[in-house]
Amino acid sequence: MPRTKCFNRDDALEKATQAFWMKGYEATSVQELVDCMGINRGSLYDTFGDKHSLFLEALDQYSSNSQLRLESFRKDGDAREILTKFLYLFMQKQVSDPERRGCFITNSAVERSSRDDECADRIRLFFEEMESSLTDLIARGQKSGAFKSKRDAANLASFFIGVMQGIRVIGKVNPNETVLRPMVDVALTVLDAE
Repeated sequence: MPRTKCFNRDDALEKATQAFWMKGYEATSVQELVDCMGINRGSLYDTFGDKHSLFLEALDQYSSNSQLRLESFRKDGDAREILTKFLYLFMQKQVSDPERRGCFITNSAVERSSRDDECADRIRLFFEEMESSLTDLIARGQKSGAFKSKRDAANLASFFIGVMQGIRVIGKVNPNETVLRPMVDVALTVLDAE
């Protein structure tokens, strides 16, 4: 007779995500995972498969939550205001994180992508979706006259993704607004360069 699970799967996955985000894949042991998730090894393996499967599911969950935040790009309103607000909130999130975790996606890309194709595929898809949303917002801003730049919207979106990842990486080392704010300030000027 199968045993009934005595834990909330979503809560356990969120706890695992936090552990991987804080320490990375390699430095997070299975024992640390079962301890933080409040489950036993058998439950981890029965529910999530192995450590790698759990990690990929944690990436998927984090990516889904991040994509929900990108919904702001699709809202009606001034494209400049939407992008500016998003970038400054993005920067502020890095400044206000006392643990300097950075972005779980970025951290995982650096740690795992060169030797974990499944991880790399998920991260590539995440960035493609983000770039698509940004491209649409920038194109809308160009069409409305909010942005004067005539550069290709997809190229500008790619540039902003690079800036955002730079903010996350530099912010892990120096989460100081006086260091990170100029990155956003200067990046935004690109939208007005003819």
